[in-house]
Amino acid sequence: MRIRFSSVVAAALLSVIGTSGARAENPSDPISIPVLTPLTGALAILGQDGKKGLEIAAQEINEDGGIAGRKIVFEFADSQGKPDVARREMERFVRLRNAPFVVGDDISASTSTAAQFAEASGTPLFNVAAVSSEIINRHYHWYFSQQITSDNEADAVVAFLTSLTEPKGGIKSQKIALLYEDSPRGADTGELVRKLLEKQGVKVVVETSYNRAERNLLPVMKKVQEANPTILVWAGYTEDVVAGLKAMKQLDFTPYVIGVGGGPGDPRLPQLVDAEFIDRLNLCNIDYFNPDLKKVAYLTEEYNKRYNALPSSYVGLAYAAGITLKTVLEKVYKKSAAPTREDLQAAFRELDMSIDQTAIPGAIKFDADGRNVGAQGLVAQWKNGARKKATVFPASIATMSPTPIK
Repeated sequence: MRIRFSSVVAAALLSVIGTSGARAENPSDPISIPVLTPLTGALAILGQDGKKGLEIAAQEINEDGGIAGRKIVFEFADSQGKPDVARREMERFVRLRNAPFVVGDDISASTSTAAQFAEASGTPLFNVAAVSSEIINRHYHWYFSQQITSDNEADAVVAFLTSLTEPKGGIKSQKIALLYEDSPRGADTGELVRKLLEKQGVKVVVETSYNRAERNLLPVMKKVQEANPTILVWAGYTEDVVAGLKAMKQLDFTPYVIGVGGGPGDPRLPQLVDAEFIDRLNLCNIDYFNPDLKKVAYLTEEYNKRYNALPSSYVGLAYAAGITLKTVLEKVYKKSAAPTREDLQAAFRELDMSIDQTAIPGAIKFDADGRNVGAQGLVAQWKNGARKKATVFPASIATMSPTPIK
């Protein structure tokens, strides 16, 4: 349920928490960090996963002494995955709470409206999950995106395809299909992949989209199957990927599948779809996180302890952002017990974390538009009858080799 405040409650909160939303007047009080994320609605699973990742990051940070001797606490507001609600909650944090910055753990469409308000109000928005490069291309000054962008994803798709198909005559020897859900996130990725393939002289055999709310993807999959692709590049979320995989099994349609986004790599997938069929597809996904990376051992162990499962991509993205925030907050709170928005903006702009310091595959350094120029995508593939998901690309961080294309 989205948090609602009366003027009396708001006044009381402001007197206790202070006016920043990310600090308290009493130096011994926890530092409260506002987060926008979908906790209810069709995309609630993403927000719930992000919430778990941030909470585990907070636990690790607090166990290590916190920030300037103070614990951190993430305060979650439900965007419902809706752009208008995300903007309203962003405005509440900024105007009512006078927050010096906000964490955005949301889909691209909702992040887009939050970023617009962040720019207009001069409030740093630290993006955890949205991959749309379109937001970054607006040249905002107050938006910082740690996440890989759809450009990075498209680059990783084509690089992996090139590596995968080299022993079989190269990328031009394959019949490649594109499939994606029709949000700005999916459409952006699909278009970028197509353009990169065209630069290499590859024309996709079929390109189609669908509404992510659709749960009967049999007609869509039948259309793709009729083009007889050897490789399917597919951008989607968990729910629509599950529906699509079930349709593929019904059609006995088994191309080599390269997914994009959290859906194809969701650790719950083998419980939702026939694991043997997932194995037949050699299903893999372009990602920013995989539980087998050594640098996220704390997260993987703690998550398994709490939930008896492996963390999903969204858990990993949020956790990694929390670890990055530790570096940012340590810098600003070392200078002031009451950092301003300008202090936070400067800290994000000056951030320079090497690959050895991050909880992600790459480094972290923002350019003038808030793009993480150190971001690096990876490819994770379901292995051993879909019982585990291994990092298979790039070779520098791979824990297993990718399954060869037939």
